[in-house]
Formats: sequence, structure tokens, C-alpha cells
Amino acid sequence: MILSIIVYINITLLLLIALLHFYWALGGNWAINTAIPDKFKDRYHNPKYKWHHTIATFIVAFGLMAFALIIAANYFTPLAFMPSSLITYCTPIIGSIFILRAIGDFNNFGLFKRASDSLFAKYDTLIFVPLCLILGINGMLIAFFS
Repeated sequence: MILSIIVYINITLLLLIALLHFYWALGGNWAINTAIPDKFKDRYHNPKYKWHHTIATFIVAFGLMAFALIIAANYFTPLAFMPSSLITYCTPIIGSIFILRAIGDFNNFGLFKRASDSLFAKYDTLIFVPLCLILGINGMLIAFFS
């Protein structure tokens, strides 16, 4: 029962975040300035690099959807077309990715970031780090209890 709730939480969060990335990749601007560290904002807004960011954002969006599918395959049997070894090995890797993102790079983002006065740093502390901890810890719980 609790495992199913955790699976649904992770699937929902991953799909919502993927949708936001698709929105950005298709040219949307809502909340984009809160999602990019100040160090990278000049490059992001430079038209010369726009297609690079579009491709990278699409890759992230599709990756998040793949993560949601793998998490879902831990619980839903109709997704049995996926090799069980893929599900077994990838689920803890997905959890680890989000835990590592929450820990951060010790400079620009994460729990141990140095930059703390920017708009991104504020949102990283209030939203991105807790969200990554939820996804990471839930991912590990799914991996070990399914």
C-alpha cells in the first residue's frame, strides 16, 4: 500500500517535471530564470546557443519520462515488456541521480552550494533540493522494497 503511494508520487513528479522541460524546450519562459544558475544565464539567453539548450532540454525531458516508465515498471505488471534486469539495476541508479543532485556540486547548486544570494539559489534551497531528495529517497525505497 505505502509502496504504491511512493510509486505514484515519483511517477507524478517525474512526469510533471518532464512536461515543464518540454514546455521550456518548445520556447516557454515561465520559471526559466529560477531554474538556471546565474553563472549560466548569459549563455542560456545568447541566441547563438539557443538550439544547444533546446536539444539538451528535450533530452532531459525524455530522460525524465524514461525514469517515470522505469519507476512505474516496478509496480505495474503491464509494463513487463521491459527486461527485469533493466528495472532492477536502473531504479537505484535513478534514486542515486536525484540524491546526488540534491547534494550538489559544492559550488552552484545543492545542499552544500556556496552561492546563496541569487534567485536560483533561493529556489534551489526551497524547491529543487527537497524535490530531488523526495525523488531520490523514494527511488531507493522503491528499488529495495519492490
